[in-house]
Amino acid sequence: MRRIVQMIMSGAIVIALLAGSFDFTCLAAEAGDVEVVEEAPDVLDAKVIDMEDGAMPYTSLSQCIISISGHDDGMYIDITTGASGKASVIGVKDVKIQKKVWYGWSTVGTSEGGEIQDRTMMLVCITYTKAVKGETYRVTCVHYADVDGYLEGTNDTGAFVYTY
Repeated sequence: MRRIVQMIMSGAIVIALLAGSFDFTCLAAEAGDVEVVEEAPDVLDAKVIDMEDGAMPYTSLSQCIISISGHDDGMYIDITTGASGKASVIGVKDVKIQKKVWYGWSTVGTSEGGEIQDRTMMLVCITYTKAVKGETYRVTCVHYADVDGYLEGTNDTGAFVYTY
């Protein structure tokens, strides 16, 4: 009887092992085998507007540039912004230095920024002395100007590893 049980168990194990192994076949397409149909992009007309020199009917912010560098004494953050035309006020505010942590971003430093009057460009310089080499950071801010109308925008460096 024991021999019969062993044969039945051996057969069951063999069937289980065979049932678990399937033969899969993979097919790969080589370049040119698959026809990719791309739609032609829409062709849009550009409307040219002749503006009198020096006339600026609304505020136009230039690109806000955040530059990061460093030395032994910390992370240097320079933020430059500009406007098309002389702004009655132009500035950068709500600067946040954020460090990457396991649950997202943690704000490790802030600055009110600054502003100036009657200029087309401005720059703020900030030093974060607690930056840790090899850690991931990002810097965000709001830049703004008023040239016959107030306008503001946000900027973000994206994630970067501090390597200084």
